[in-house]
Formats: sequence, structure tokens, C-alpha cells
Amino acid sequence: MAILLLALGLLGSELEHPSSVLLFWPAWLETGALALALTPIILTGGIDLSIGSTMALASVTLGQLWRHHDWPIGLAAVAAVLVGALAGAGNAVLVVAGVSSIIATLATLAFYAGLAMALSRGERIGGLPSEFTALSQDSVVISGGIGLPNQVWLLAAVFVVAYMFIHHTRFGRYLYAMGVNRTAARFAVLPVRRLEASIYIVCGAVAGLVAVFYTARSGAAIPHAGQGRELEAIACVVLGGTSVTGGYGGVVRTLIGVLVVAHLDIALQLVGSLAIQLPGMQSVWQPTAETRLVILGLMLVAVAIWNQRISADSGRAR
Repeated sequence: MAILLLALGLLGSELEHPSSVLLFWPAWLETGALALALTPIILTGGIDLSIGSTMALASVTLGQLWRHHDWPIGLAAVAAVLVGALAGAGNAVLVVAGVSSIIATLATLAFYAGLAMALSRGERIGGLPSEFTALSQDSVVISGGIGLPNQVWLLAAVFVVAYMFIHHTRFGRYLYAMGVNRTAARFAVLPVRRLEASIYIVCGAVAGLVAVFYTARSGAAIPHAGQGRELEAIACVVLGGTSVTGGYGGVVRTLIGVLVVAHLDIALQLVGSLAIQLPGMQSVWQPTAETRLVILGLMLVAVAIWNQRISADSGRAR
């Protein structure tokens, strides 16, 4: 993160206006909410790869209920959140039954994505009412005409709930215990299965809620909404310092990870601006969404290797 901040300091003059950076805010905040919901799962040593597909399914459900079944848009939005919770419940059933979380959620990733495509026939559902798309507008305007998007309140609400649950309840302590040694947690008669099911359901519900904001921001229900968001959310959690094997980390660390990913986006935007201005550079290299995912993947590999070395050093010290 220090390197990213240094790069921003050197290249910051290339930004024409702060609002060009703030264009990324809603996406960062939505990803941050997903990452916070994913943190309790990773603390137990689990994973949820289906949150992006859950977003797509929830978004399509919202659009279908409003367009083809004449549901009020508010009620359709509530249904989208419930669909997210049901998708999370599907993950919970598989994981509690003993299926590895990475296998279970990889399967549901494909299933939910396919279901979203089937329901929408691969088409966007646009024409959403203005009172709904207004959800994506700035709620608080600060100096210079720059505003804070409504996603700020989404992130704040998810953070407060997650922080209180993980750090101020006995169930939060159980999450860490499960991550350190699941077998010992069972022998200690901790409610492992119920707690595990709950965090997957809540994660799905948050994905559904994020889908509502994403749909309002996009102005349409999109069958590929959330594509790649699972990698971004996992990156935020892991880059923040939460151990992917469980037992160590927290939501404050996840917020740090969100800042790292956000600064990566800014840095790529600056590089893209420079490439446009330098003769011949635009044809040589221009940052794309795929570039961003590649860099995130490399960062995750680096963190995994670092964590492995730390674990090995700790083992030798014992």
C-alpha cells in the first residue's frame, strides 16, 4: 500500500479533478461490503466463491419481478435480498453437510450464474423507475460539488454489524476458535454447524443487498452483475491481513484491504491517463479490467507465499 500511495503522490497531478477518482467510489464501497460479509467465513477457514453469481441472480430476480410480474420496485428489491439469503442457505446446506467450502461454492457459483442467465435469457432488464435508480445518487454533497454516494451508508452499516458481531459477542470468539481448530471447537460443544450456516446465509443476504445498489447504479438488472467480485472481495480480506486458513484477522483489517484495492484502481487510472498522453504508449499498454484482475491475483499469490513462510517460521520456533 505504501508503494501505491507513493505512486499516487508522484502522479497525482495527472488527475484533472478529484471527481474522476470518486467515480470509483460506489464500486469500491460495494466490494467493501461484500468483503466485510465474507470476513467471518474466512475467519473460520472457509470461503464463498459464489457471491458474484449471487449478485447476478439477485439483480435478475429484481428485474424480472418488476418487469414481468408487476411487483412494486421496493418489494422486488426486498425479494432480491431474500434470494441472496436463499443462495447463501444453499451454500450453508452443502458446507454443513461436509462438502469442502471451496468445492461447494465453486459449484454454486456456476449454478447461480447459469440460473441468472436462464431467467434473463442473457438480456439486460432496463427502464427501471427513477425513484429506484436515485438510490445510486449522492446522498451528501461536500465541498466542490463532490458528493458521498449512498453506498457509504451500506458499507458503514455492514461494518458496524460485522464489527460488533465478531469482536463483541461470544459467537465472534467461536469463529476464531473454529478457524484455529475446528475439531477442538466441536469437542468444546460450540455451535459449529449453526454458526457456520448463519454466516453463509448472512453473506448471501449482503450480496443480495449489494446487488440492489449495483442494479440502481447500472440502471438495469444485469445477468453478469458481480462478475469477478468474488476475487475482489477475497483480495480485500486477505490483503488486509486476515489469514485465508482462518483463526486470525478481522473487519478492520478488511477495510485496510479495501483501501489497498481502491488505491490500485486509482494507480491504474493514472497509468492509463499517462499512456494516453505519451506518444505511442496507448498502443503498447492500456490498463483494462483484466489487467486489474491479473494484478490482484499476483498480489494474492505474494500474500499466500508470505503467510506460508511466516507459518513455517512459527512452526520451527516452536
